[in-house]
Amino acid sequence: MKCLRITLVIIWKIWFYVLAFLCTVLIGPGVYILTYQKNERLTYFFIRSWACILFYGTGFSYSLSSTEKLNPGENYLLVSNHTSTIDILLMFVLHPKHPIIFVGKKELEKYPIFGRTYKKVSILVDRSDKKSREAVFPAIKKKLTKENKNVVLFPEGGVPDRDIILEKFKDGAFISAIYCNTPVVVYAFHNLKNMFPFVSTIGQPGKIKVERLSVLYPEGETKDSLREKVYTMIYDKIKNDKLKYPEIK
Repeated sequence: MKCLRITLVIIWKIWFYVLAFLCTVLIGPGVYILTYQKNERLTYFFIRSWACILFYGTGFSYSLSSTEKLNPGENYLLVSNHTSTIDILLMFVLHPKHPIIFVGKKELEKYPIFGRTYKKVSILVDRSDKKSREAVFPAIKKKLTKENKNVVLFPEGGVPDRDIILEKFKDGAFISAIYCNTPVVVYAFHNLKNMFPFVSTIGQPGKIKVERLSVLYPEGETKDSLREKVYTMIYDKIKNDKLKYPEIK
């Protein structure tokens, strides 16, 4: 039974990568051409279409619970726990009317064709370079205030090991919120450590529980107070999520 489960999971994950390749081949050229244009709305439509096809085509759906509605005329910093590749797709799926952009690794821009598209959906940073790290904050402000974008930041800085409930947060997202005086939308993503972890033998399609916990405004906050507030919010929501196969890291 175990061998059958693992085989089915591996086949399903192979399908994910095959579908990702097909979507990229079919939609990628259009996005690449649009990177030379100034039609941001159409560019985002194609990028989000790529994410939606991959998300739903792999067998995922989501339920969203929220007491906070997003204002169509306002731009936000979006933060959540980070456990899976699916987090990135899910952010696109959740925001049809709030075009998003990520803060990403600068070294990925060197790849032909992909690099230009990657720059279209990312604010690039070389984390080993202090000047590059400092330049991120005005770049984020420009995206928020002049280019009508919403910026996604995963405060953990990467995907932690499966047995870590929530990694200690880095300061960047909260310095950005205060520097840009921009509201922070706090999400909790549930169960993706079981549904699509970075482990080839674990996973399953299904409905992802998403909670929009709060929209926080940075007035009167310090980076430390804002960081701790967001960390506590997310941790309290996900701390009781049960981890399947905890022996597999």
